[in-house]
Amino acid sequence: MTALSDQDIKRELGKNIAIYPFDGQNVKNASYNFTASKLAWSLETKESIYQVDESDPESSGKLIILPNTTALIETNETIWISSKLCGAYHSKVAWVSKGLGHIGTTLDPAYIGPSLITVHNHSSETIEIVPEKDTFVSLMFFYVKTKSSCLDNNSPGRPEILKDYKLSSIESQWFDEPFRKYVKPLKLKMKQSLEYQNFKKNWIDYFLITLILAGVLLLKLIIFTLLIYYKSNLDHYPWYNTIVNGLSGAKNALIAALIVQFGNNLATFKNEIKENSEIISSGTLVFFLVAIVSIISLLY
Repeated sequence: MTALSDQDIKRELGKNIAIYPFDGQNVKNASYNFTASKLAWSLETKESIYQVDESDPESSGKLIILPNTTALIETNETIWISSKLCGAYHSKVAWVSKGLGHIGTTLDPAYIGPSLITVHNHSSETIEIVPEKDTFVSLMFFYVKTKSSCLDNNSPGRPEILKDYKLSSIESQWFDEPFRKYVKPLKLKMKQSLEYQNFKKNWIDYFLITLILAGVLLLKLIIFTLLIYYKSNLDHYPWYNTIVNGLSGAKNALIAALIVQFGNNLATFKNEIKENSEIISSGTLVFFLVAIVSIISLLY
């Protein structure tokens, strides 16, 4: 089996992988980090471990894992993988260093649904997890050598395991959301999310208009240069001066549009891109292209 890198995960998203809610910052070098949901129960008491501060109802609730106890936590994300992939869940070092370790589990080919993860608090201190915010487990993806022929028969989120647990009506309804059970609604939810759309963009998406403007300006320069070079052969035509003057007049407008558009690209860098080495390095090349074309245009 071959593990998927961050670039492999990006390429497979929407094809052989679907995750919702999706967060591009949870894509790591060779894994994806999953957050905890509010659905979590104590193995010992079979009761929910999600607690809200009654004195401050608007505050974020927490999952409370007592010392030397085991908890079952549903991931906030729903995941689907095709029969070409499988996966393995691993503990995060940040939590392990506090004494929280999960009991290893796998992700079978063609599975869809939230993942039920079991964790144990080995420490003598209470551990708190903020649901829908804190990531608590990492999933590594693998290509299977031969496409799996077995159908995954596990129910989304494994509610059959929770039949002896005390689920509220809201928790039971949570499992029945269509995107947590069916591939098409899950893919649609993921593809409609801005986080996914921004993550899937490549450098051409960000600089397409800038490149078109630069290309038009460069084409104008080539035509203008040829007209000047062959002036002695062409200036007797009535259209010659009109075209030359038109091209010369359009120069400043094109340069201004090019600079404004590239400025918009830089604003996008600041607000959306954050850390994307591919787009940043490509942006540097586009910057030099814009600068060179603009300087040459100003010289004419």
